[in-house]
Amino acid sequence: MRLTDRAVVFLDFDGVLHPVGVSAVDEEFRLIDNPGLFVWRPILERLLAPYPTVGIIVSSDWRRLFDDATLIGLLGPLAARFVGVVECYGSSRSEEILAEVKRRGLKRWLALDDHPSVNAAQARDPRFVACEPTTG
Repeated sequence: MRLTDRAVVFLDFDGVLHPVGVSAVDEEFRLIDNPGLFVWRPILERLLAPYPTVGIIVSSDWRRLFDDATLIGLLGPLAARFVGVVECYGSSRSEEILAEVKRRGLKRWLALDDHPSVNAAQARDPRFVACEPTTG
């Protein structure tokens, strides 16, 4: 199945898969072992379970810190769904996602994110799903 025919989720990490503010890296930007990270990932796993062809594109700022192999590892049981990262950069997260949608020719997508621009974009496009930063 071509990616353009596949449904995808643009996925943020902080505020979506764990609360904002959970320590993730040390002073040298190395990933630390913190049991508070990715505590809500099982919820997303359950929600996506009936839809095995849905892919994940990481839109989180974590894509700027870690390579694809690390991001795939962090997705745990969702790793097989990884199809890439947002490669477009813009003035806001919602603009980056929209540019990536256009670049990839995606038709079926949604974005899970706590970024303020996603909250604003949600009013114009229901495919933007704004998450509460402290509860996901």
